[in-house]
Amino acid sequence: MRFRSLAVGACVASLVSGCASVGARPAHGSDDPLKPLNKKIFVFNQRLDETILKPTATAYTDMTPLPLRRGLSDFFNNIKDVGVIVNEGLQGRPVPAFLETARFLVNSTLGMLGFVDVATPLGLRARQAGFGETLGVWGVPSGPYVVLPLFGPSDVRDSFGLIGDLYTNPGTYLTSSAAQWDVYVAQTINTRAQYLHQGALLQMAAGGDEYDFVREAFWQKRRHEIAEHRGNAHQ
Repeated sequence: MRFRSLAVGACVASLVSGCASVGARPAHGSDDPLKPLNKKIFVFNQRLDETILKPTATAYTDMTPLPLRRGLSDFFNNIKDVGVIVNEGLQGRPVPAFLETARFLVNSTLGMLGFVDVATPLGLRARQAGFGETLGVWGVPSGPYVVLPLFGPSDVRDSFGLIGDLYTNPGTYLTSSAAQWDVYVAQTINTRAQYLHQGALLQMAAGGDEYDFVREAFWQKRRHEIAEHRGNAHQ
């Protein structure tokens, strides 16, 4: 299985970053019938992050020069753009799909296979789109909240969306399974390293109840993304 551009710690941290300005927890209803199981997986993910992912990412940061880390981040982001292009096309968004294609081509050529992000300064900003969002734009309901081992907060629709994301990840098509895992692990460590200083922010924002905070932050962020993509369909 593919590590989704996001390790457990990075996934949680990105939720906090996207919702830190909210100030109060959104009231979307619990919609969490699997809460007992979800909480166990949530704790497992936290322990996994504390014992393996965070220490590994810390060592990676300490040993790898900043320019090289930035280059690897740009490279992995460029790979991810392939899935964005496909999903924006499937969502009926030809203009964003065209712009994302232009971004990918510019970075893959002038940016030396994506190791240098030359597209952003040219006005071709990065976009986000996955198969879970595509299913949402097509009207597939989210289903209840679930916490996935390794992947973190999700819902039933996005869990199935991971399958589509798998097939739009160029790393999937490497002929060597060892090379595939090398790419996935490197993506995970690189992503986690970008959020090493976010743990304290999560604890402060959660006010002692990290599970509920992450769940409600996930719902708010995800529903906003689906609504935005639905509103921009055919544009």
